[in-house]
Amino acid sequence: MADFAGLLTEQVIDCFGQVTHELTLDYDGTVTIRFASSGATARVDPTSRTILTPGTVVPDPIMSLAAELRLS
Repeated sequence: MADFAGLLTEQVIDCFGQVTHELTLDYDGTVTIRFASSGATARVDPTSRTILTPGTVVPDPIMSLAAELRLS
């Protein structure tokens, strides 16, 4: 289970006002992404845009947001 006690958390909201993803910047510089539709999580390295959770697909726009989160 992912630890969501990171440095910064942002939510992605769709046009209906529903949360679709929650991105958390972790202490080690990775970003944990929670997919609201399934509850699944993925860890990514936003610097290299690498998915660290095997078998998980992260859409390009969400990966871009993860990279931006790391820079904020």
